[in-house]
Amino acid sequence: MSKESRVYERFMKSLEEDKILVVVFLVNGVKLQGFIEDFDEVSIILKREQNVQLLYKHAVSTIVPQKEG
Repeated sequence: MSKESRVYERFMKSLEEDKILVVVFLVNGVKLQGFIEDFDEVSIILKREQNVQLLYKHAVSTIVPQKEG
């Protein structure tokens, strides 16, 4: 496993396990907000209230964790 893969996996796992609200920017400029429910090598499941979205990683530009207060 490459160092990049380990960094990505640690980052995503902490967002998932700690249930941290994130803002996800897609490459087309769309901004999504929610919680990481799951992820794998090619996709991310983002959940917000009752909505669940499957995002392909190649469409994601940036993931920004949101801090409260």
